[in-house]
Order: sequence, then C-alpha cells, then structure tokens
Amino acid sequence: MRSKWKRGATVCAVLAALALLTAACEIEDPEEAEGEDAPDDAADEPDDEADESDDEADEPDDETDEPDDADDEDEAVEGEPDGDPIVIGGSLGLTGGFAEPSAGYLAAYEYWEERINEEGGLLGRPVELQIYDDESTPDVAQDLYQRLINEDEVDLLLAPYTTAVGGAVIPIAERNEMLLWNGGFVGVELFQSSDWLVGSFTYQDPEYARGIFEMVEAMPENERPERIGIATEQNPFTLVVRDGFEEYPGVLERADDLGIEVVVEEEYSPDATDVSGIIQNAMAEDVDLFFALSLPDGASLLARTANELGFQPDIYCSCGSQVTTVPYWKDLGDAGEGVMATTMSWPPADDFPELDELHEVLQEEFGWEEMPTYASGALAILQTLEQSVEEVGSLDQEELREHVTNNSFETATGPLDLDENRMPAYYAAVVQFVDGQNELVWPEDRATAEPEIPMPTP
Repeated sequence: MRSKWKRGATVCAVLAALALLTAACEIEDPEEAEGEDAPDDAADEPDDEADESDDEADEPDDETDEPDDADDEDEAVEGEPDGDPIVIGGSLGLTGGFAEPSAGYLAAYEYWEERINEEGGLLGRPVELQIYDDESTPDVAQDLYQRLINEDEVDLLLAPYTTAVGGAVIPIAERNEMLLWNGGFVGVELFQSSDWLVGSFTYQDPEYARGIFEMVEAMPENERPERIGIATEQNPFTLVVRDGFEEYPGVLERADDLGIEVVVEEEYSPDATDVSGIIQNAMAEDVDLFFALSLPDGASLLARTANELGFQPDIYCSCGSQVTTVPYWKDLGDAGEGVMATTMSWPPADDFPELDELHEVLQEEFGWEEMPTYASGALAILQTLEQSVEEVGSLDQEELREHVTNNSFETATGPLDLDENRMPAYYAAVVQFVDGQNELVWPEDRATAEPEIPMPTP
C-alpha cells in the first residue's frame, strides 16, 4: 500500500502556475494593443513606459489604484512556492503492529506539509511528502527505502517508526550518504555507529525509565518502593531499556543504584497473548514498582491483565513506549488508570513552537483529546529539517550533516541540542493517566498535577 500526501504541495503548485500564467498574459497585452486599431475610449492608454506618469494623471480616480493592486498581486505571487517540488520520502507502519502509533506520525506530517507550503515552501519551492506503508516490517521497509532513493530519487529521507524497522534502513541511507531525519526511533548504539543519522527524540533507549527513578529518588526514603518487577518484551529496543548500554544505565542498574531489589524479571514474546504468569509472579512477590518495558500492543496487554487480576503496585510505569498518550489508551478504561509513561513535551504544560497548534489540529480533525508523543516527535524532526535547509540554503546532504552536528534547534518537543553524533541531549517528562487523561507529574517545575502514589484504585 502506498500513502502519498499532496494536498498542500499540489494546491500551492497549481496556484503558483496559474498566477504566473496570468502575469505573463498581462505583460503581453500592451504589445498586442500597439499593433491593433484601438477604440476611441482607449486612446489615452500609454504607448510606452515613458508616458505612464502623464497619462496616469488623466485617468479617473477610481482607476488610479489599479497599478497598486497589481503590485500587491505580484507580491502575493512572489510569496508562493514555485518550481519543482522538494520531495521528502519515508515509510511508516500504516498497517500491521505499529499502525496505531504510526497514525500520530502521519497526522503530524500532514499538518507540517500544509503549513510549510502555506508559508512559501522550502527554499521557495513547494514541498511534497511521499510516504509508503512498510507494513510494520523491517524487510518491507528496506525495499521501500531502496525505491525512494534509487527510483523516486527523493531529496530528503524521513526515518520509519520503531528501532527494529529504523535500524534496518540505516545502512541503506549510509551507503547512499543521505541524512536520515529520524523522529521515529531511538538507540544510543545506532547513533554512535552511524554517520548519517539525526534524531529528535530527547531520550534514548536506556533513558526511558530515567524520569521514574528521578521521581523515586526525590521521595522521602521511607516512602520509596522497595521491590521492583520488570516485564520486558523481546525487542532490541526494550532490552536496552532494561539492560542499558555502555555508560548509559538501564532499569537494572538504576534500581541497584537506589538500593531497590529486583524480585521479578521476565521476558515475553512480541506475539504473546497471555502474560498472566508474569503478573501473578509480581503479585506473589509483593512488587510495589512495576515496569512494563513494552511496545504499544504489549503494554495494553499487560495493563489489561494487571487490571483483571487485581494487581495494583504503588507505581506502574509503561516505560517501553509512550503508550498512555496514544488515542486508544483511554479505551482501556479502568485498566489504563494510574499508569505512568515517559514523554517529551506536553500541552498545556509546555509552550514550545507549534505544540499547541498541532494539538488543536489533532483535536479538530481527528478528535484526539491528547497529544500523542509520536506526533510531537514527528513534528520536531520536520522542524529541525526545515530550519536546517533554510539556514544552509541547500539540499546538499554533506552540508546539512555538518550543520546539524553539535547544533541546537527550537522544536515542538523543547530545546533540541544535538551532539557530535547528532543525538539529542536528555530532556523528558513523566505523565500519569488519571481520570481518563494524562497529567504531567515529573519534573516538578513542569508538572500539571502531583503524582498519585500509590496508583489510584479504579
């Protein structure tokens, strides 16, 4: 399946072409008039530019504004994007296991494409997004990125969603020396080993649970949880969330640093349909801090199972994805209540560029009451791309790579400070889903509510 948005780009391109054609016709009309017998009422029209000032004085007052109106029209035409479109290509899991979070990306892409073309495009040219459905599958994504580069000859590349799919296409971008603008996945190791990757997620895989541990550390010692349970989906990304990477500590090391005992540590398959054994073990071990290190489907399965079995630890974090911000989380009802998750920015707590505007569009067009983290991450990478292209004044891949390295950008997810590997510095928040909506509960200086600990009883 192929998904391709042309609404903003195509409309602007057509309007620009029509305006230019109209302008061309206006230029040719005086020349035609000179070679024809003009009617008497046109006798006062200027024969050449030198006579314009004298003749304008003789024209009626109601016509004296016409040249100004024409100038205004010319200025409007000059502000429209013109020329061949800049094509930005990529893929998303529009079907398959990642369809729900991919919807957030698609919505943000469409918002940005319309906005950028309304404002004159990039480098004065219209912008066209060309996005294919990778079916949430790495092999399909690899084929699509080969097509985008070799057949479609896109100008810029957007990364797909999830580390598993994104990691599979990095080598393709590397071989072709094309910068992969990545708002879709994380991975310290991927950034450190890649020369052509730039990201917008302001926390990497080992840091997904960092905010929870910072919140726990700020609690009085006699109120801190003492027994941790961990359920980890068998995925390269979530395994790093648990284990950490090199100098980046994961859940296990952070627990040890705070002296909190890990009493349950189990893995489950991505296609699992029954995780009751994990929850029962956590209940038997009196777990008071539970980590569901999962992608969205697994996170929902664990939350439903915990609710059905009556498992209610003091703190429950779905720290493998930003799942509580996905629109369908509220459909879990009581099973979703009290669950915490990590995110980057959150309206109305944060006043970052275009965050509120995107939120309003998602509310009006899709009925999404809350801002999916995936949508803000998608907008952030496009804002970074936009600022970089305009500042460089070129689509040259090497120049763009040099520009983003060790640079900073203002985005919908907050300040984006990129290091020598073009990996963003840490900047995150913890949200908790209470009474059918998320509240930002950590850090304190950005919080919209106090964290409810122990987690509320449905």
